[in-house]
Amino acid sequence: MSDRAPSPFIVNGCRGTTVASSRGGTCRFSLPVPEGFLARLERVVAESGWPDFLRDVVRGPILHHHAFRVAVSACPNGCSRPHIADVGIIRAWTPGRASDACTRCGLCERLCPDHAMTVEDDGPRLHPENCLSCGLCIKRCPEKALPVAREGWRVVVGGRLGRRPRLATELEGLDEVPGTSGFPGQSHLLDDDGVVRALRNALAWYMREYRLHLRFGDLVASDPATAARLAGTLPGPVRNPEKMAPMRFDTPAPDTGEGEGAAGETP
Repeated sequence: MSDRAPSPFIVNGCRGTTVASSRGGTCRFSLPVPEGFLARLERVVAESGWPDFLRDVVRGPILHHHAFRVAVSACPNGCSRPHIADVGIIRAWTPGRASDACTRCGLCERLCPDHAMTVEDDGPRLHPENCLSCGLCIKRCPEKALPVAREGWRVVVGGRLGRRPRLATELEGLDEVPGTSGFPGQSHLLDDDGVVRALRNALAWYMREYRLHLRFGDLVASDPATAARLAGTLPGPVRNPEKMAPMRFDTPAPDTGEGEGAAGETP
């Protein structure tokens, strides 16, 4: 049996998300994370209505598999395991076109672990289909010739372990993070406010559709079209958590006299 969860939600970050260094926490691979960002995410979940909602719909103690998990990683290495969290948030830098300071030394091509950069006669060329926006080429360029074209977050949703594990699905960024000129084909990232919006929408959607034994990853897998829109506006009414009166699974359904586990719509 699963152990009790310390809270109805868990927000954790890798060691690179600490504010020990303005260059990106305490990990050499990490990118800078805005100060107080994890605390902001904790407030979003706490104020969403989720803690009271979960306490109301779960009979007995809240166990680890009930808790809503948010994992924040300061780079794509994902030491906080964002791809198996309900919502995973990954810091991202994408490079822009090299400045005239570029000497075509080829270091960016040799260092890139994803084979996303090649150096040609006219300078570095990014292959966006391979790029994970780790920012390593930007940080290690000896001439500082590669600018940060976009700085933001990749967001993945619906990861889980257990009997039916699945890796989280990446959201397409809807907000183009401003920056210098980038390369064609680069995907948009989410800014801080976009991440907060996606997290609020994910919680509201989960509470709206919640039923016994439904994991958030199962919901994402069953309705990928809605999941893809979490960074924007959810289709259909999303009820205000303060006005929710969710059904308890250990009480009879109204007007039916049926016992525990009776089906019914959440008011």
